[in-house]
Amino acid sequence: MWMGRALQLARLGAGHTAPNPMVGSVLVQGDRILAEGWHRAHGGPHAEVECLRAFGDGPVPGDATMYVTLEPCAHHGLTPPCADLLIARGVKRVVVAHMDPFPEVAGRGVQRLRDAGVDVIVGVEEAEARWTNRRFLMSVEKGRPYIILKWARSADGFLDRHPRDGRGVQRISSPTTDVRVHQWRSEEHAIVVGSRTVVNDDPALTVRHVAGRSPLRVVLDRKAVTPAGSKVFNGEAPTLLVTTTQRSDLQVDQCLIGPDEDPIARILAELHRRRVRSVLIEGGATLLRHFIERGLWDEARVIHGAPVFGQGTPAPLLPHMPVRSITSGDDRIHFHIGPASAFRTTIPPSAWPW
Repeated sequence: MWMGRALQLARLGAGHTAPNPMVGSVLVQGDRILAEGWHRAHGGPHAEVECLRAFGDGPVPGDATMYVTLEPCAHHGLTPPCADLLIARGVKRVVVAHMDPFPEVAGRGVQRLRDAGVDVIVGVEEAEARWTNRRFLMSVEKGRPYIILKWARSADGFLDRHPRDGRGVQRISSPTTDVRVHQWRSEEHAIVVGSRTVVNDDPALTVRHVAGRSPLRVVLDRKAVTPAGSKVFNGEAPTLLVTTTQRSDLQVDQCLIGPDEDPIARILAELHRRRVRSVLIEGGATLLRHFIERGLWDEARVIHGAPVFGQGTPAPLLPHMPVRSITSGDDRIHFHIGPASAFRTTIPPSAWPW
């Protein structure tokens, strides 16, 4: 129960802590919570620090237990080691959901606590905690961002109507789902689209309907066909252009690739180099199919809208049935776990991206 509360707190940091993990902490005495805290933003105090600040300067009761969703750190990064703080404050018992694979920690935090006489238990609600930090863990353990595919399809299975009839972007999802999609964007570190999506739809790819940070916008445009006046180049959020030709007409960060180089492998490697922990692939159809055909995706969120197009670009098909579905306005959203995912555990409803 107490670790469940710590995990609820951890998820309050969604979209704010990257490239750090989300962490929550609860200080408990008997059947009473003495204090709570969570890691609110990258560079800010860690969950254990926030929790002990909320408790105050007085002595921590000897029978109190600190529940924390990730192994306390044992190194000097942007903040001092949390393990040292727990020892200094006299915390006698610590319950940890799972170990931290980050090389600067990797068991050192737990060992430091045990060496100081602290009773440490590891592995409580580990599956849910690992799911909560799947982005961070994928990056650290597998050397690439966590990959989420997302698209909206009409009731008859099309991404858009084709040929286009001059009426601009053809809406599929309901306003309720649009808000949800912007919430998803705010929780991911980067968002990727292909050049055709930019040319046809001119998306801004920013977070607008909710409060939150806009992700890094990544545009794959090998042939340099995206107009310089496109919204993704407007400076409202950072943009990375992946192309074979340097664009002097754009004042954005550019990643040059060879004409025969695998662009997906290069994008993932470049994002990992930049410590981008997660990426939302929003289209178009060709880009989505490249990831699906390679089995290179961890999660997919497919919006089934009410409109009927009759013809158009066929929506991608997934080889796995959805593991969860919800209703959102006039839409139905199906959630899939991909073949590349390392997190195929039973996931509590509280941890899903509703």
